[in-house]
Amino acid sequence: MPVPRWPTVLLLTPLLLACSEVRNSTGMVSKRIGEVVHSPGAVELDLRKLTSFGWEYFYATKPGLSREEVCELINAGRSTCGRIIRIGKAPDDHVYLLFGQAGNLTHVELHAVKNGVFDVQFIDGGYPKDKAVFRIRRSPSSGEADSVLLEPK
Repeated sequence: MPVPRWPTVLLLTPLLLACSEVRNSTGMVSKRIGEVVHSPGAVELDLRKLTSFGWEYFYATKPGLSREEVCELINAGRSTCGRIIRIGKAPDDHVYLLFGQAGNLTHVELHAVKNGVFDVQFIDGGYPKDKAVFRIRRSPSSGEADSVLLEPK
């Protein structure tokens, strides 16, 4: 008599859901940014100190951007982009953070808007690493928490 596979499926389901949540939730760099900007008395954010991977430039998109719009931003074809950008659409309270080096993406994650909004004009080629130090500006919002703007220093 064959052994039912349902117990195995039921045991693996939480693991699969956890992996899915990790891909669709706030990334590690965003969490580190949030720790800095929400620290009492913090006035500056040095993005270079919060990453452990190589990069020369980065982009922060607008909230709610779709995978196709991100692909267009980074000039990646649909098949290549589908392998790199795994989330179909950023939630309305998140943006994509995209880091690159020598024309290739080295890291992509979701960034929670509550952890700071990059008040930067992103041009072709991204924002350079050597200038990735930002002034933290808090402004009262109509919500529960102040909004945090990250302005070039």
